[in-house]
Amino acid sequence: MIDFHDALQIVMGHATPAGTEMISLEDACGRILSLDIKAPADMPPFSKSAMDGYACRKEDTENGMAVLEVITAGKLPVHEIIPGMCSKIMTGAIMPEGANAVLILENAKVRDGRVFGPRPASDNIIRQGEDLKAGDPVLHAGTLMQPQHVSLIASCGMTKVAVSRKITVGILSTGDELVEPGSPPLPGKIYNTNSWQLMAMMHQMGAVPAYYGIAADSAVETSRLLQTALEANQVVILTGGVSEGDYDKVPGVIRELGFEILFDRVRIQPGKPTTFAISPSTGKFIFGLPGNPVSSFVLCRLMVHPFIAAMQGARLEPVTTLMPLKGAYRRHRSERMAHIPIRINPDGTCSPIRYNGSAHLASLSTAHGLGRIPVGIQSIRDGEQIQVLFF
Repeated sequence: MIDFHDALQIVMGHATPAGTEMISLEDACGRILSLDIKAPADMPPFSKSAMDGYACRKEDTENGMAVLEVITAGKLPVHEIIPGMCSKIMTGAIMPEGANAVLILENAKVRDGRVFGPRPASDNIIRQGEDLKAGDPVLHAGTLMQPQHVSLIASCGMTKVAVSRKITVGILSTGDELVEPGSPPLPGKIYNTNSWQLMAMMHQMGAVPAYYGIAADSAVETSRLLQTALEANQVVILTGGVSEGDYDKVPGVIRELGFEILFDRVRIQPGKPTTFAISPSTGKFIFGLPGNPVSSFVLCRLMVHPFIAAMQGARLEPVTTLMPLKGAYRRHRSERMAHIPIRINPDGTCSPIRYNGSAHLASLSTAHGLGRIPVGIQSIRDGEQIQVLFF
């Protein structure tokens, strides 16, 4: 078996760039930025009021001030603020020349047509360029864009953005025991969950998945479906058939198709029978994931997702933290790094979810993340910290 971190390093070292395309801003969410973006101008582009109130000189507020004009957001000020004068101003409006503060509306009193108030403790002004100066980096290539990033790009006045091309991913399952959802339940059969789980995970990553069905436990059928998927996709993920049983045909088929298997056993639990293969001549890749659904989920999350992201120029690392465990946890063997479903508690602790093993798909549905247990650690006591990888 290969150590998980060594396996991940091998996978990441083979990620090839996907190329770049220009898309409209409305389609940018969920895509990976391929070029740096710099601020074309100061942000904000002018100094503006942070509050509703009166633009004034701080030193004049206690002596009273006459009002020159009303400045609404989007309106250019007409008058400069001179001693003893002020302008009523709305939040977001341009600060007039000569003003060094805003007396907020709640602190202002109007008597005999003049505005009085205590000297402002702060200026209540958002200064030109205080967020970004012209030429400052706004976003870096490799950013997985979320709504807050799209908003920031819009603030630069941009309508198009350069992103990495999406990766095409073929998905198939293997196993005589599998039937598709919607089919009648039959004795000895189970529904195919892995393919639909992986399809959803690829959509979540911004890839373009295509489903190729279920291959029977025969080398001929597995080879036929795998070749079909490889013709149309840069990456193929299949589940099942990668262990050491009599009907596990996948490794042999992969080699017959001209792929080099770089590893086929990983020191991780669940997910030991994980395969990664490359074809230098075609630039295509195969991931063979275990057939148990929790195993395929964990290895897709920890290995395939970072690989797909790296092909698009992003470095995807799990959000992790150390949290105290509520209740003790013990496992039977400790020669592999383990991952268990974890739920976060309101008191800042975390608890293991009842978990019957890598076929217990329901355990993931209420989990907030995975608890990582290093090689050699057999038990964690109540109150001891565990590393949590958030979903």
